[in-house]
Amino acid sequence: MNLLYSFREGIVGLRRARLATMITVSTIAITMTLLGIFLILTINVQAIAQSFIDRVTFEIFIDNSLSPEDIQELEGRISVLEGVEKVVFISKEKALEIYRRYFEGDPLEIVDYNPLPSSFQIKLKQEHLHPEGVEAVVKKAEALESVDKVVYHRKLFRAVYRTSRIVLIVDGVLFFVVLLSAVLLVANTLRLTILSQRETIQIMELVGATEGFIRRPYVIQGILQGGIGGAVGSFVVWGIVVGVRLRFPHLLEASPVLVLAPFLLGLLLGFLGSRVGLRRFLRL
Repeated sequence: MNLLYSFREGIVGLRRARLATMITVSTIAITMTLLGIFLILTINVQAIAQSFIDRVTFEIFIDNSLSPEDIQELEGRISVLEGVEKVVFISKEKALEIYRRYFEGDPLEIVDYNPLPSSFQIKLKQEHLHPEGVEAVVKKAEALESVDKVVYHRKLFRAVYRTSRIVLIVDGVLFFVVLLSAVLLVANTLRLTILSQRETIQIMELVGATEGFIRRPYVIQGILQGGIGGAVGSFVVWGIVVGVRLRFPHLLEASPVLVLAPFLLGLLLGFLGSRVGLRRFLRL
């Protein structure tokens, strides 16, 4: 009975402050929509960046005068370097085959011998896929005897890694701003409702109503505000994702959890906002 009363009073509270409720719900819906879109874009950008980072390899070009035994020994020394996950040997003949596959022309048409050097392709472990980790492995590889040159896309790797970190920071700042603004909006709406019902609340206190009994309708009211705004946000995000996929089927990846994130976050923000409003404006 208490829960039914609290739920009914929460709905009545929304009606009492219709204008403030509409403004709060609309603002939460807009912010949750923007946050949902931003989350999807962030996760997709991060997935692309991480996919590139995971595929980072570098090549170790070696002296062409090495014998097969020397090459095997050098491969063993490279494979035990800290951070190295996989070592693949690319012979001169294999290098020529790869060149013919991706480039026009044939080096043998210009010179009468294969000018391409033998090399090792190195794949690093996940925990070393950051600029400092890659540079540490490169320096160790360059210090090995019979290694002519170590090559990898240093500038591109650093740019992608730095961009992925910046996106995460911006995402965190945006989340904090949205969280704070939504909590304050819900708290302010409840403030107006509480002030308009101050006499009713005082009467309830005098007749012996418990703190929980008085607080519960306002908590439900805040959750309803956040939930309605979040539901609108999730619906808009779902519509945008469906529209984009119809036009570009493989452009966006969005799980059901991501689409529901605005609704779930709206519920949380409504609850937090109600708690802030009650703690600040309802002196019990």
